[in-house]
Amino acid sequence: MAKTVKKRPVDAGSEAAAFSPVTPLSQADASNLDWEAARPRTLVDHAVDAVLSAAARGLILPGDRIAEPDLVARLGMSRVPIREALRTLESQGVVFSEPYKGIRLMEVSQARLNQIIDVRIPLETLACQRAIEANRNGSRQIAQLHAAIGELEMMRDREDIYGFASADTGFHRVLCSFAQNPVLSNLWESIARQLTVIFGLSTIGKPMDAIIEEHRVLTDVFASGDVDKMAREIEEHVRVQALDVNYEEIIAQRRAARDNS
Repeated sequence: MAKTVKKRPVDAGSEAAAFSPVTPLSQADASNLDWEAARPRTLVDHAVDAVLSAAARGLILPGDRIAEPDLVARLGMSRVPIREALRTLESQGVVFSEPYKGIRLMEVSQARLNQIIDVRIPLETLACQRAIEANRNGSRQIAQLHAAIGELEMMRDREDIYGFASADTGFHRVLCSFAQNPVLSNLWESIARQLTVIFGLSTIGKPMDAIIEEHRVLTDVFASGDVDKMAREIEEHVRVQALDVNYEEIIAQRRAARDNS
């Protein structure tokens, strides 16, 4: 019988507490009004959240080595769920493995951002086009987007960077879901956790209120049903507004501050 590993208590004032995850609110589809059984969260889920939370808040910086023994000590888990969590994150591009160098957090360079944006824009543009063509941009869908914006506002009020980044990801997940195309949604999910890391870092260089306003504008354009205008707004939101943030400078400043502390 496998031995159950109990998570050791974490002192709220300790370094481990700063690294511990803040689980975001559920991103469940608001159109589903039936109660569903909650999926039990495993130790692997918690380890994934811990790494994502630390990355989104700049505690782990792009290119940093992520060592299993360090995670074991910080999270009070055995190596088994941590190793599985790192495998999951590697399959989603959040971490990568280098021979003789171990596992490192994804890079967030200008080149990498452009690669993600070049994939993301066509997916979200197509999702919105298909949704509008099928009249799935009515009051019910807009209510779901407003609910997602409400979650952004809640996380802003809590000053919860990881929760805010997860809510930002959740907004775009809901938007893509309106296409009702599982192939498209699965492709978008393949970069979703990378986006959460990027969205978290963006809050260091851009006020949360400005980010929330961008999502309000995106929602209003979607509600208008103008496909061409929506395509232009996605380009503005995903490429132009995203690149308003100098991620490389943010990362360099955070690394310098950490090294000098």
